[in-house]
Amino acid sequence: AVLDLIGIGLGPFNLGLAALTHDLPDVDGVFLEAREDFSWHPGMMLEGATIQVPFMADLVTMADPTSRFGFLNHLKQVGRLYPFYIREDFNPLRAEYDQYCRWVAEQLDTIRWGHTVTAVERDAEDGVYTVTARRSDGTLTSLRARHVVLGIGTEPAVPPVAEGLGGPVTHSGGYLDHRAALQDNANVTVVGSGQSAAEIYLDLLEGCVEHGYHLTWVTRSPRFFPMEYTKLTLEMTSPEYARYFSALPLERRDVLLREQRNLYKGISADLVDTIYDTLYRLRVETGRPVPTTLLTNSEVREAGWD
Repeated sequence: AVLDLIGIGLGPFNLGLAALTHDLPDVDGVFLEAREDFSWHPGMMLEGATIQVPFMADLVTMADPTSRFGFLNHLKQVGRLYPFYIREDFNPLRAEYDQYCRWVAEQLDTIRWGHTVTAVERDAEDGVYTVTARRSDGTLTSLRARHVVLGIGTEPAVPPVAEGLGGPVTHSGGYLDHRAALQDNANVTVVGSGQSAAEIYLDLLEGCVEHGYHLTWVTRSPRFFPMEYTKLTLEMTSPEYARYFSALPLERRDVLLREQRNLYKGISADLVDTIYDTLYRLRVETGRPVPTTLLTNSEVREAGWD
């Protein structure tokens, strides 16, 4: 049988597609995921951290507000609808968003867990794709579909100067597993300019007084850029702009993506303010400068472990 679509990888994008297509009688799809269950950035599940967008930007609502897989229905089913409303912060907690995604995934029978895709081939004559996957038990399975949707996410990026370093070094993706080891050192350095770097810096900031380490934050950016979140700018998330952008020549899209980095690569303004307020509070409480250094406009050129 030839399916309508095969999704490869199951992060929020393909999970949303799986939810939106699940109840459509004329769409036949299967989604393949190498892991055994859903997991969304487990190494960055910091206490109190929120996602950067309101709950309406969940897996389905903006495409289908009537979907039973919406975030508000999840809150209703788990008995947390009124507490979420009374909280008056429409950006869900990161842990809450992970729970919501798991709740959706558990209801979908089109997901094949433990399937690692090893090959994708296209028949030039009929235009059908053949996707081969290795199951958890080692056996191979092949599926055919008219469309393939790649949702494999990104690989953790490490600057070349930091590759192969000894000592307690970690990518942000595995931060929580290494936090205790980091805090046992005399110095801790955070390298990066985005939301993850800012969240880790804030998480380590309280501890630099308690544990006695010096905390440094290094970023190539000329300042700690907040993510642009003004209303006219948010019009660029509309389907109309997406269609316009997709029709542009590739060279023009590359230029625009560089120019639009502040729309998705900055730090939330609330987090920037919280970091400043925390620095101020720690200085008041201790009566001395906080043992931390913030370096902007700085690129790491060499790194070694002493």
